[in-house]
Amino acid sequence: MRIDRRTLLTLAAGAPLACALPARAAPNRTFRITMVLGRGESDNEAGFKDYLARRGLKVEYAIRDTGGDPAKLPTIVQEIRDTRPDLIYSWGTPQTRAIVGPYDAPDPKVHITDIPVVFTFVAAPVDARIVPDLARPGRNVTGTVHIAPIPVQLSTILAYRPIRRLGIVYNPQERNSVLNVEGLRAEAPPRGVELLEEPVPLGASGQPLAGELPALIARLAQRGAEMLYVGPDTLVASLNRALVSEEALRHRLPTFSATEAIVRADKGMLALASSSYGIGRFTAFKAAQILMDGTSPAVIPVETLKRFSVLINMPVARALEFYPPIGLLNLAEVVGS
Repeated sequence: MRIDRRTLLTLAAGAPLACALPARAAPNRTFRITMVLGRGESDNEAGFKDYLARRGLKVEYAIRDTGGDPAKLPTIVQEIRDTRPDLIYSWGTPQTRAIVGPYDAPDPKVHITDIPVVFTFVAAPVDARIVPDLARPGRNVTGTVHIAPIPVQLSTILAYRPIRRLGIVYNPQERNSVLNVEGLRAEAPPRGVELLEEPVPLGASGQPLAGELPALIARLAQRGAEMLYVGPDTLVASLNRALVSEEALRHRLPTFSATEAIVRADKGMLALASSSYGIGRFTAFKAAQILMDGTSPAVIPVETLKRFSVLINMPVARALEFYPPIGLLNLAEVVGS
């Protein structure tokens, strides 16, 4: 599958559903929402809050951030059980799985099964067993998917520059990341691309050793990787994105990212991504259906924001002397030019 102008325009077209503001009076009450995060507040949460404020909802937010430490989640879940907010906002696969459990074996003593949950930044909610069906979740959970399909991601990479070896560093303890790697394993070889994998080693406690990231990136460069793929991985793309992009640049390794922050805020070179702010608004659109309309999350579809943009960090492209073709450049959003 080659990416062409029509495909890119299709990805970039169409306003997200979250932009719609139905003229329905907001309830005269204050809602309580607990936000469970993994890397602090960002544009995603700003978009969520802004949408609900524009709808006229009064909301008290309780922010709980694991900082990437899953050991904090049981205490957060117990607090939610004790305080019983009107809604739970959950960022990322690890947080969401810890809160709601697998769809086929939730434990009411451990997981939240009777409070509405909306998730965001979960790349594969069915494969991660968060919901059994995107069209009809069938439980107290709904949300949004934030990444473009892997075939389209690979087509974007190859539209920028034909390559034969794509490197990836990932957290083998994050289900989201493992599923993404499995998708790349299936899609890359038919395009003549070898996937070079470097899983992050685990420490004695079973947690990934982030301090090994520089060595892993150096090893990929030595193995002949022509581009570093940065997937929807909390450890790599969120908690350590500055380190990852700087090390890749130091080894003259261009980066492609499935999310936008590493290109907008750091030294990533290329991304195919939705706006974090827009994803937050789209997630709030679903939250409003629950809070304002009384709709059960069980019947609210899990959806992907239909708008994706190609982002190119031109200062990084210049530093690497890895320039984009004019056809792609004409369609891309240029960052830092």
